[in-house]
Amino acid sequence: MRDHSQHIQLSREQAVSSMLEAMDAAPAGFGWANIAAGEDLHSGEVARKCCEQVALADSVGRVLAYDVVSRCDMPSALTCAMDSIALHWSDFENLAEGELPDTSAWVRGVDWQFANTGVAMPEGFDTAIVIEHVQVSEDQQHVTIDAAPSKQGAGTRPAGSTMKRGDVLATAGTVVTPDVAARMGTGDNAVVPVVRKPRVAFIPTGNELVPAGIPLDPTRVDQFAARGRNFETNSILVRAKVEAWGGQFVPFDIVCDERPEIEAAIKRACEVADIVVLNAGSSKGSDDWSCEVMEEMGHMICHQTNHGPGHHSSYAVVDNVPIVGISGPSGGASFTLDFYLRPLMRKYLGLNPIVPKTAARLTEAFPAPKHGPGAKNGKPAGEDRPREHPDHAPGEPEFFGIRPLRVEPSADGVLEATPIDGRPGSKTAWGANAFTMMGMGPGIEPPAAGDIIEVEFL
Repeated sequence: MRDHSQHIQLSREQAVSSMLEAMDAAPAGFGWANIAAGEDLHSGEVARKCCEQVALADSVGRVLAYDVVSRCDMPSALTCAMDSIALHWSDFENLAEGELPDTSAWVRGVDWQFANTGVAMPEGFDTAIVIEHVQVSEDQQHVTIDAAPSKQGAGTRPAGSTMKRGDVLATAGTVVTPDVAARMGTGDNAVVPVVRKPRVAFIPTGNELVPAGIPLDPTRVDQFAARGRNFETNSILVRAKVEAWGGQFVPFDIVCDERPEIEAAIKRACEVADIVVLNAGSSKGSDDWSCEVMEEMGHMICHQTNHGPGHHSSYAVVDNVPIVGISGPSGGASFTLDFYLRPLMRKYLGLNPIVPKTAARLTEAFPAPKHGPGAKNGKPAGEDRPREHPDHAPGEPEFFGIRPLRVEPSADGVLEATPIDGRPGSKTAWGANAFTMMGMGPGIEPPAAGDIIEVEFL
């Protein structure tokens, strides 16, 4: 049996912090140290290899790599602010308050002219009256008015009043929204510089994995091709999350539980991707080689974490490429991707990697676990993992359980969290929309009904 006594265990926060620090220390040219600046990404901090130009219409949802400035003054000339008629202020400036000029002799094109919203004012005119205060003759050559402009230039927008050439329209690190895209377009930008999407390679490992879609003959169940196997569905999970978080998914074929095969797959993935996700094989089974292979190829940040599901999540760096080791079943894999892949992708994009948490009021106590450190004849139950740190200080959590919740606003507007029975990913927990990480260990009291807890939405 292989020795796992030297496995490094970290908390979720420690693991993420350690990996982000490792990426900050990456050699110049790999882009990580130059890109990540949390919420304070500024122009000039992005490595060239990590930038690309995209059409303005394709920039929504992307992160700007550099400040985008206006290429011209807007409006570029005195512009009408409403559907109106254009006038000369000189016809009003010497009138008494409330007095209106005699317009019976006014000539269209000389004393007045139609002016429309967003269109340059007719040459020589400097003020406008909204069309609702104007009566136009049938031949559209004469007008009468029932209101006077308040000042010279009323009803108009001066040249450069919206933006001037060189004005910063959006700063580096901004996630482009439709409004931001429209603003950059108003400044005559047809293409904009964005941070290249991080390429995330996914390697599924396991002799028990088969692709989904194998037909089942109900009359010959014993000959079902996938009998005793597991369907590989985490590639769907990883792809959906990677693309939702602004990355490019790089798929790999299923890799069997053989050290040379795993090593070869990791080597290829590190050549083509910015981040690698290695699925399963990080536990303590007889065919689990992932951690040992990564340890030989690079540097292990941690072999496991102090929470479950996802206890055997791992972090490593191989050839300056971060590798996220996630647990096998999709229920646990989903959490570990949120915990450990998402911060790396956000760091790459120059966004704050810290996931926000929300306070909610617990409606009832959590259900008692259906299994745990039991004893039979003075011995622990065989299915219960022994404490890995029996000398842990009482009152301090030594492990965290991920507990599913249903979080909804109450009648008084406060968010309320109701515990859902079952482990994350189990059938009973399918209705959860949030979770909390509950500390466990000797001397730790679980939260009670009415307590305020920190939750994260799924």
